Amino acid sequence: MKQPRIKSVEVVRYPVLLVTYDDGFSGEYDLSHFIGRGPISEPLKDPEYFNHVAIGEYGHTFGWNLDVLGEEIDFCIDSDRKNIEANRTSKKT
Repeated sequence: MKQPRIKSVEVVRYPVLLVTYDDGFSGEYDLSHFIGRGPISEPLKDPEYFNHVAIGEYGHTFGWNLDVLGEEIDFCIDSDRKNIEANRTSKKT
């Protein structure tokens, strides 16, 4: 089975992203639980910085500073998709 890739990621409102996959699935991903929980997430406290989210090579990741080795903040699409799906399900109930 082919693993879906990220087609687009955009800021909906701080700190929420809309992540869209190449299989048509999309959903909001709220990063408020991650921001401020350690030094790696410190830059994301700045909404202007947060606005510069990008898709990684081949669509397998998204994040910030992806082209700066050692300074990247990236998210794995597998676990994040599960979180997005769970969030959509919890909103329906």
